[in-house]
Amino acid sequence: MDLFLSTSCPQCGADVSFEEESTVLYCQYCGGALRVAGRSGVIRTYVAPREDIRSIKKIIRKALRHAKAKKALVTEKRLFFAPYWRIKGMVFRWIFGKKLDGEILKELKTKPLDYTFPAYEGIHLGLRSLGVRPAALKLLFFDRRKMSKTGAIMNVATTFDTAVIHGASVRDVGLDETGVRLHLGRTRLVGERYGIIYFPFWMMRLSLGAKGSVVLILDAVANKVTRVLTDEQWRDMEEKTGRQPATVSFSRVFFIPFKCPNCGWDLPLNRFDMIHLCGTCHRAWMEKGGRLKAVRFEAAAPPEGLNESLVYLPFWVFHAEMTSNGQSLKTTADLHAFSPLYPSKAQEGTKPRPIRFYVPAVAIRNISAANKLATRVTHNQPSFDPMPKDRLQDCRFMGVFLGPEAAADMADVLLCSLTPASNQKRQDFVKHAHTAINKLDLVWWPFYEQRLFLRDAICGCGIQKGALSDYRTREFLDREGTRT
Repeated sequence: MDLFLSTSCPQCGADVSFEEESTVLYCQYCGGALRVAGRSGVIRTYVAPREDIRSIKKIIRKALRHAKAKKALVTEKRLFFAPYWRIKGMVFRWIFGKKLDGEILKELKTKPLDYTFPAYEGIHLGLRSLGVRPAALKLLFFDRRKMSKTGAIMNVATTFDTAVIHGASVRDVGLDETGVRLHLGRTRLVGERYGIIYFPFWMMRLSLGAKGSVVLILDAVANKVTRVLTDEQWRDMEEKTGRQPATVSFSRVFFIPFKCPNCGWDLPLNRFDMIHLCGTCHRAWMEKGGRLKAVRFEAAAPPEGLNESLVYLPFWVFHAEMTSNGQSLKTTADLHAFSPLYPSKAQEGTKPRPIRFYVPAVAIRNISAANKLATRVTHNQPSFDPMPKDRLQDCRFMGVFLGPEAAADMADVLLCSLTPASNQKRQDFVKHAHTAINKLDLVWWPFYEQRLFLRDAICGCGIQKGALSDYRTREFLDREGTRT
């Protein structure tokens, strides 16, 4: 489940919410569509407090019983927002080894990472993590002026570099292997994003008469006590929170018109697309630096004589060179010598061709299916002819869900996929391999329906239609440039 971000529509002012992964904001009140921009860096959001008087009264009565006091007086009550780092991405972990019974093991483990931890230091508020709540709560974009009217804002004391190190330390949690003699374990966090969530806390000072006073720290969403402090502990905490903040470069989210910069027509309203293909002039656009910028792309021409109805799935195609311990993989011949996993249809000519990795950019809900498709197409190293631009109007295109940075992160995952399970020499190469990417292209690849599958029209690789997140509900571009 993705968290929902809440904001005001820049066009009509109505309150609107949209999924975190959404790239397009659609306002149901004015019908306007805007592209979300400015999310390439660290985004700041906050959670609004929920004051439940009944729960707070119960808390005070419980504090009285614990202190064996007869009555209490709330002498001070204030709200403050404490910062938490949030790290999100998809973890891929390849495991090569042998089970205790001697069976050879090659396994890909995956998990979504959604991890939060305090961005403040030197104090303890009793809440080490926000848990799963960021995936369920409505978050608002950081607004210092609005937040300051209701409470104080604590400084971020943990640097971005420290957050990256902290995130790397938890990537393998839950992906451990037992009963395996491990030869190679390689973990990669793909599509990682960092943000700061300001979470609300209540500070309440209770005077207990002859029993003295205590300070309660409350989770201001659940209205539950997270810590009970003495006055001295509270003063010490206030002093520490006022220290010099860490230097972190934050991004500001804003919205830009969602229309084709070339022809002015509306772009397809597929809200999770990273790249938007205009159905009128057939140019592709990606938000970068607060502007829609043109993206160069090609569509692979299908084989001559193919009479099937085609749908085009996007792939990121990049030239890659792998080096390890003085050895390198540079050409398709090198790759097939390294990885004789599948029968290959690749034709090696007299001139060596560089290795090209093919990563599906369409939204695929089944990670194993996506990895298998990428591995098979990459192993085939297919060559293709680009389709003439005047024929693009006859094609149906699926949208680009995976961005270019995340596709480049998949290089290590693909290299492990191509590594034989029983060849330790190849696995030793992968252990210390470094992948250099020198070219990244967007290519729409032709597929046709074959019962439950979509079949690659060029090299015959397939994927189940049900593995694609929204194949049946997707808005396609038809030949007239409208959406179906």
